[in-house]
Amino acid sequence: MARTYKILGLIGDGIAEEIVPEAVKILEAAEERFGFNLELIGPYPFGAKYYLDSGKKSSWHPEITRELIYEADGIFKGPVGLPSVMEDEKLNYQMGFLPVSLRSELDLYANVRPCRLRPGVESPLAGKKAGDIDFVVVRENTEHCLAEATHFGGIRDISGYFVRAGKIGFSADVFIQTPEGCERVIRYAFDLARKRNGAPSDGRRRVTCACKWGLLRGDTLFKKTFDAVASDYPDVEATRAWIDGWTYWAVMKPGYYDVVVTPNQYGDIISDLGGALQGSLGLAAALNAGDKHAFAEATHGSAPDIAGKNVANPISLILSVGMLLEWIGEKRGDSRLVAAGKGVDRAVDAVLSESKVRTPDLGGSSTTQQVGDAIAERIRSLGS
Repeated sequence: MARTYKILGLIGDGIAEEIVPEAVKILEAAEERFGFNLELIGPYPFGAKYYLDSGKKSSWHPEITRELIYEADGIFKGPVGLPSVMEDEKLNYQMGFLPVSLRSELDLYANVRPCRLRPGVESPLAGKKAGDIDFVVVRENTEHCLAEATHFGGIRDISGYFVRAGKIGFSADVFIQTPEGCERVIRYAFDLARKRNGAPSDGRRRVTCACKWGLLRGDTLFKKTFDAVASDYPDVEATRAWIDGWTYWAVMKPGYYDVVVTPNQYGDIISDLGGALQGSLGLAAALNAGDKHAFAEATHGSAPDIAGKNVANPISLILSVGMLLEWIGEKRGDSRLVAAGKGVDRAVDAVLSESKVRTPDLGGSSTTQQVGDAIAERIRSLGS
């Protein structure tokens, strides 16, 4: 009997209500075209709005049980967060920063964020064409400055404010780096480089360590671990850059980079730079991956300023669910899902290259639904 893959959908906040249905369309089109069996669970409400709507009782819909999260073959979610919650420190603490807690719960230690200039899309860098920019940021996902929001008991009590006479005298945050946490994400980056075609400028498979070693102890541990792991991959070139220097060279010579591995906060920041280099954050996909679980999400936020206007670009989330399908296929040994993941990517390129259907962030006037429909239609026609 053919296996049925269970994928859990979470809606989120802001534009999530518009882009999540488009991701559902793509999953259904991929199932139809590539012949695997899919059970879509949800999508269920989830996030800041649900927290407020529930009377501040829970951020999670009651159908989203712990057992379901572990049982699912994969999860995808729309962006979460609303200004009224994120700006209220007490409320944000009570709710929990949801993407971080989910990453920790499932031990999703690698946040994979591709940056590729696609056909039909203009980069803000003059003279760059499709294929000239094609690198992946691999961000450590469970440690560094966000460790306080996960399962390191007591860290919240160390990070905080010193208050004198009702005024904040200073604030402090704790950064956590462990040898094990560094090594596994660095190995993930090298293994990924072996699967890729190398940097656009010279075809060299290359992993670049980007952090601030020598000044920060955690970053020094990250770089020392990188040096040790690199010796196990003689076929992959290993380079190092201070994170501030990397941002300069990413703009000046983006084609040099293939895979970039960083501690948590740096990867979060520089992947938004990657969104700009590839023409829009609306094209910036992401996969949170571990050894047993994964969830897909758009790199961008909930964009409440455009929510409800039907102009949000769904491609970031569409590409993310494509990455999820490919990850599930590799983990379950199912070539149909691997092909489906690659097919989603090809379909997006085909639609973009035609320059007919695109949302305002890419200079067009199409609706969110029109973009999703066009990509789903292209998926169904792949290979025919």
